[in-house]
Amino acid sequence: MRGLPYFSRTQQGVLLLLGAALFFLWAWRAHFWLPPSPPPARPLNTVFVEVTGAAAHPGVYSFPHPPTLLEIWTKAGATGPAPDDQSKLPSGTRVDISPQGRCQLGRMSGPQLLTLGLAMDLNRAGAADLEALPGIGPVLAGRIIAYREAHGPFKTIDDLQQVSGIGPKKLAQVRPYLILGDQEPEALAPQED
Repeated sequence: MRGLPYFSRTQQGVLLLLGAALFFLWAWRAHFWLPPSPPPARPLNTVFVEVTGAAAHPGVYSFPHPPTLLEIWTKAGATGPAPDDQSKLPSGTRVDISPQGRCQLGRMSGPQLLTLGLAMDLNRAGAADLEALPGIGPVLAGRIIAYREAHGPFKTIDDLQQVSGIGPKKLAQVRPYLILGDQEPEALAPQED
């Protein structure tokens, strides 16, 4: 049985340098130290609509343009007489289809809106929606709702600073996730022939 070969200090140093050079070559070729590339950005005009209820394929759909209720009805595989409404639906709309073929329009939940990169309406958001905002917990969400009920709808996002517990830093933290929208969408019924 033979013993292991003996290497002098110089030879050990050369082997160590060669090993380090090979490691750095591998790391450079594999981009080991760089963070992974971000996912490709979605087009700015992507419109998201959620379909719930009596549809063959409920879920969240993306469109390259604001869809009509008929487009959503067809894509989700809803049955019954299709709606004749040609108005365009904004991104973040939830369409609930009843078994009788009525469509109730609303907004997606706050967490779902934020997941899709959409802002939520400060004047329509419930406590659970507001809790999805960074730095807003149940107590602060309750204060926002109480302030809105006592003083009416917010006129600007900056009015949030009137709520106890929201200062300039907290406002700057939540501002990108909020919008002020207009009135609630109403229920739509399919057209009768």
